Amino acid sequence: MADPPTSIVDNLLSTFDASDHPLSTILASYLLVTTADMIPFVPCQPLAIALGAQLGFGLAFPITALGQTTAGVLAFTAARKASDTMLTEEVMVSAKLSPDAIQRLQDLRLMTATEEQGDVKILALLIGLRLAPFFPFSAGNYLLGGTTSVPLRLFVIATLFGCLLSNFVSVSVGAAGGAVLFSE
Repeated sequence: MADPPTSIVDNLLSTFDASDHPLSTILASYLLVTTADMIPFVPCQPLAIALGAQLGFGLAFPITALGQTTAGVLAFTAARKASDTMLTEEVMVSAKLSPDAIQRLQDLRLMTATEEQGDVKILALLIGLRLAPFFPFSAGNYLLGGTTSVPLRLFVIATLFGCLLSNFVSVSVGAAGGAVLFSE
């Protein structure tokens, strides 16, 4: 009798072997992703590719997704605490956002300022904004925290879902490349 087919989850879990990667490597990788993603306009994809090549998909994917989400929460919270109308206007100007990005951010600001909007509508708009190629992810964390009334819980959910696709692709590319390079 043939063995039952393994699930995708089983395959992912089988790639994780804690003996290959000590806790210090995992923690350092997580902190590196978090720190790098807190710097506006620094792309996180090269780091995700490198981690995928070095650690494999099963370990690099959760590290990059959680690190990027943590960076988003830290930046969002810091901007929320430091928000000052003059300061946020200066940041928006110095970020050199496209007119479309500024318009979307202003629309979001108006939408989140009204009590009539439901969480589902705000969440859908946030996820769309997180996936939009014209809105910078890292700088967006600060802009959304400092210029909107978006609740933190919705921001966290949207940020996690918004970074999953990019991290999946980047880590997969790195893991595939690493498998080819390190298989000899």
